[in-house]
This record gives sequence, C-alpha cells and structure tokens, in this order.
Amino acid sequence: MIKKAIVLAVLIALVVPASLLAIEKKQYMMREDYGVEALQGCTLQYYYYIPCPTYSWFWAYYDWDCGDIIGTVFTVGETGTGGNTACDPENCHDVVGLSVLDFAGYGTAYPGLFTVEFDVYCADENNAPIGLPLASSGPIETTEGWNNIVFLPSIPITDCATSGPPSAFPRILVTATHSGTICTYPQWGLDNISAPIDSGCVMHDLGCLPAVYPRPGTGPYPLMHSGYYGAAFEFIPPLVFADGADSTEDGSVYGFIELAWKLLLDCEGPATQPTTWSGIKAIYR
Repeated sequence: MIKKAIVLAVLIALVVPASLLAIEKKQYMMREDYGVEALQGCTLQYYYYIPCPTYSWFWAYYDWDCGDIIGTVFTVGETGTGGNTACDPENCHDVVGLSVLDFAGYGTAYPGLFTVEFDVYCADENNAPIGLPLASSGPIETTEGWNNIVFLPSIPITDCATSGPPSAFPRILVTATHSGTICTYPQWGLDNISAPIDSGCVMHDLGCLPAVYPRPGTGPYPLMHSGYYGAAFEFIPPLVFADGADSTEDGSVYGFIELAWKLLLDCEGPATQPTTWSGIKAIYR
C-alpha cells in the first residue's frame, strides 16, 4: 500500500502531485552537526545541505506502515554533495557506518514501537537489491537528531563492484525496514529544496557541488538515489520522494529529494573478510 505520508513518484512513469495526498510532513531548519559528533573517514552523501547562511532546511516525513522499506543506493567513487572528496573506488570497500536523521526520536522513548532494521545489499542499475543482504542489523531504535550507526565488524562490499579490473566502484543499497509494532516513526529527514529557494538562498553560494534543481533532470546524476520500496520490495525501481512543496505532476518546480543519509567507508583496499554483522552500536551525543 502506498503510504499517504510520502510524496512519491515513479522514476520513469507516474508522478503523484503533493496536492492530492494527505501528507504528514514538517519543515525544520538546523545545523548539520546537530546532536551527534561528525563521522570520521571517507563519507558519501547525496542530500543537499544548503546553509542560508549557517543552517539548512530539511523535510521530515513520517506516518509509515509496518513493513515499509525505504533506502538509498550508494556508488563508491561518485562525487557526492557537500564538497567532500570522492571516495577511492578501488580501495574504499568497507562500510563502517551510516549517519541518518530522525526528527522525532520516539524509538528510544517507546521501545519496541518504532524500531527499524537496516540491511545492506549489492545493488543493480534499477536501484534494486541483488540477492540476499550482505548484512542485517536487527531492530534499532533511533533518537532525535543525527544518529551514527556503527557497523561492527565492517561490511565488505568488494563483491558489489560494477567495473574493473581491478574490481572497483562498488554499488550498494542500504535500506531501513519499519519493523516495530506501530511503525509511524522515525520522522525521517530528507533534504529540502523549496524552503531555501523561497527564502532567497543562492543554491551554490559556498562553492561546493552546485545544489541544482529541480532534480534529477538538471542534476549531476541521471537518477535519484533515495526511494520508497513499499513492503517486500513491491516497487522496483523504487518510488522517489518529491519536495513537500512541489504540487506539480512531474516535480518540475522543485524536483525530488534525497534521504539525509551519509555513508562512512574505510579505505584499506578490496575487502576479503567474511560478511558478518555480529554487533551494532548507535553513538549519540
């Protein structure tokens, strides 16, 4: 069932205008480092952080159904947003962490009600998972703000390489499945294009990768990375999230938006250790 809380669009066909849905969404303005220490290592992100002048706007989408799956595809070696140097596609083959944004934080306040489970897959060109998960987290309860999810041990992704030799440019899908008993939350953070534009912000005034819009038509990538997969991957390719203020049928005003997720990688060369996830710890400040 398509969740009413999401502004969704099919990548190649149907776009659902925001005005036709009873959207559950809010806007927030905050610093990117709010609530958590920065991850250390090579990072990859696709969401926009647009300081105007110091803080950026985000959308928060919630009111999920149990079993709903959302996710982002990451390709090591791509130039992400935020001005970070691209991670080495031949050597950054261990996933050691993920930073995600939750504006509610009800998971820790109401244990068992709003748990999510993260899975890591190799991904194909349609942003679909390939085979079984490389690793699965088990139930996690997020807190308000940025959550650093640390993967212990790290997850080797050399087998997800898309070109070579040597094997390089691994492409993975990281998903979150709403697995609690109520599942309405987390209140997931996504980037916000409409608010900074409407407030007069210049999208690329600080010299990082230009935050062009609308996406993906004029963006640096041919497809969006974040999407809604429904339950049990019923949507392949996934449905993409439209900016909450965009009421057009094709996202032509503000375009589509990405989950505020950041991948942390270790860069010691192709990974060869067994794929296990024996422990996981969320670090909050």
